[in-house]
Amino acid sequence: MRKLLFALAIVVSASTNASASDLSIDDLLGRWCGKESTYTFTEEQLSVARRDGGPLKNGPVLKIVKVEATPDQIDVYWEPLGPGHFTRFELSPDKRQLHQVAETVGDKGPRRLFRRCK
Repeated sequence: MRKLLFALAIVVSASTNASASDLSIDDLLGRWCGKESTYTFTEEQLSVARRDGGPLKNGPVLKIVKVEATPDQIDVYWEPLGPGHFTRFELSPDKRQLHQVAETVGDKGPRRLFRRCK
């Protein structure tokens, strides 16, 4: 019985520590500058501005419905919620670079690199 309780305690501790290190919406908040556009995240939306002032494929404001995160990536789901209405992001270990993962569904956008704006 003691061995079972000890093993259970280790599993609970490991799952608690893993979730504590997950990325969150807080890691996205603020301005991100890319080659073609600038993203500004708040807890409720993403504002997109093209650097050349040209037209946008989506936006200029996308409403955030929910966020799911792991230690390696953040999935942001957009309104209207449905298949393909999310974008996956990865952050560098120092959280100064943001990679928008290339999409295979939805608008099928390319991989994009952003850096924290100064």
